[in-house]
Amino acid sequence: MAEQLFLYGVYSIHVRPLELNGARWDAEYEIRHREKAVKSWTTVGSDDGYTDEAEAIAAAHHQAVDDIEHGAGIPEPRAFP
Repeated sequence: MAEQLFLYGVYSIHVRPLELNGARWDAEYEIRHREKAVKSWTTVGSDDGYTDEAEAIAAAHHQAVDDIEHGAGIPEPRAFP
């Protein structure tokens, strides 16, 4: 699966799967506002990874949404550039 794009308010969440050994998966996500990264690529998973690619992507998407909702170092977007 290629990189996935999810929109969340004024943010875009970019998620890409990472294949591990033994048919296991992790994923990484980046949060952007107006195509500028406000949270750089962050990996979600563990040494064991997830059982399939879709599960890893869902976990990364969920973590990105949680980061947005709880701040997680993401600055509030300004009304003017």
